Amino acid sequence: MAEEIEPILRDKVSPLLRSHGGDLQLVKIDDCTVHVRFTGACRFCPAANETLEKVVQAALREHLETEDVYLCLESGVSEDLLNEAKRILRKNSKL
Repeated sequence: MAEEIEPILRDKVSPLLRSHGGDLQLVKIDDCTVHVRFTGACRFCPAANETLEKVVQAALREHLETEDVYLCLESGVSEDLLNEAKRILRKNSKL
């Protein structure tokens, strides 16, 4: 399913979000539930849930030709940011 979802997010959804100063990251796919995280300006946008439903979910359902696609908006810190923080802390502890 990821091989079908990733191009839709990349080619259909991301350009729209980037035009607003943000983007999204695919976190994981569990059965029919797609977990995404908004980034940039979209991350704290008051309309994030509406964007998730009316843009992201609508695009996936249209291009996958099914209503059996559900989305979960993940929040919190990304793995990349956590790993970067750990790297910095390890480096500083050696000083």
